[in-house]
Amino acid sequence: MKRYDTDFLLSRKNFVMTMPIEVERDQIYLPVTINGRQYRFKLDTGASQGVIYDDVELPGLKELGFIKSEDAIGVSRQVTTVELPPITLDSLTISGFKVQRMRRNVVRRGEDGIIGFALFHRGLAARIDTRARQMTLTDRKAYFRRAAGEALKNRLKWHVPYVNISPFEGTTEEVLFDSGSPLLYAINSRSFVQMQASAPSVESQIEGTTFGSHAIGHFGSEHSHQITLLSLDSLKWGGFKLEEVHCNTVQGGSHIGAPLLRYGAMIIDPFRKQLVFQPYDGLTSCIVANRRPDVVIVEKEGKAMIGMVMEQGRAWQAGFRHDYVIEKVDGEPITFDQFNSYRWVKDQEYEFTLRLPIGILTTLRALWPLQFNQK
Repeated sequence: MKRYDTDFLLSRKNFVMTMPIEVERDQIYLPVTINGRQYRFKLDTGASQGVIYDDVELPGLKELGFIKSEDAIGVSRQVTTVELPPITLDSLTISGFKVQRMRRNVVRRGEDGIIGFALFHRGLAARIDTRARQMTLTDRKAYFRRAAGEALKNRLKWHVPYVNISPFEGTTEEVLFDSGSPLLYAINSRSFVQMQASAPSVESQIEGTTFGSHAIGHFGSEHSHQITLLSLDSLKWGGFKLEEVHCNTVQGGSHIGAPLLRYGAMIIDPFRKQLVFQPYDGLTSCIVANRRPDVVIVEKEGKAMIGMVMEQGRAWQAGFRHDYVIEKVDGEPITFDQFNSYRWVKDQEYEFTLRLPIGILTTLRALWPLQFNQK
């Protein structure tokens, strides 16, 4: 395993810059120029450095060696580290930025790579405002010193930011602030068991249990396990309360994700080692009342598999069950990547050929989408 310098150089000093961002399904995307060509990188505070996908053509990459990388579900692999050519964000050019070269875990059109938390903890502070579709970047240490909002001290673990929040009355949990996650909140199964034993309020907020897998990391999907379904009375970030939050346990680490930024802007201040949440409209609480997905599709050996399916949901009523592997759609073999990039037509009926856990094949017909929020 090769060591390398993770610092980078900025083309400007003593500056404040506000740039446009794109927001798609709560994910934040940065327009980036490299070698005169436009690219689109997801901003992911749950990633330590970043990623350039191996199917993206980008001349001028400099290989630096291999490192051990761990994904969101705890699976480790050796990956190639590369130095990008100079990258330009609006009027700021960054030289020497390092990322990992990786295969995509899920095919997404219009995403060339990831910019991780290294952008901030190596010397830039930021304010991310998804409502205004803009991000402010600065190298001035005092720029956000007097910023109003709910400030939480963050601790870097594995070079990404962790803060303490309160999911149940009288409890605190250290969670990753992960702008790359589509989940508002997910709680590690072991952490949940500990809270269940110590906090009387937990039991009344359990909706039920199911069996399956939910999360997808860079190197695969989590193994099937018992999942506890929760309806939290309130999830507290400092003095701000998110009420009626539906969430569930996961095998990976606890985290609070990108949907938090629906409700306020976020200041990342590495100079004070804090994250400051600024609720929109000066609110002290909001009702989330998010709906739980009816079905979760994960990868198994290159195929799309039903990782979790909720009873009486649309997919359940159509006949889908946990661990069914989707082999074909309308008679044509289909991979996990093809399933995620398939050009589905809303309200059209499709024939699905499924491999059951006992090995036999069956077919069923179902309307798309399989759940309320799929496209």
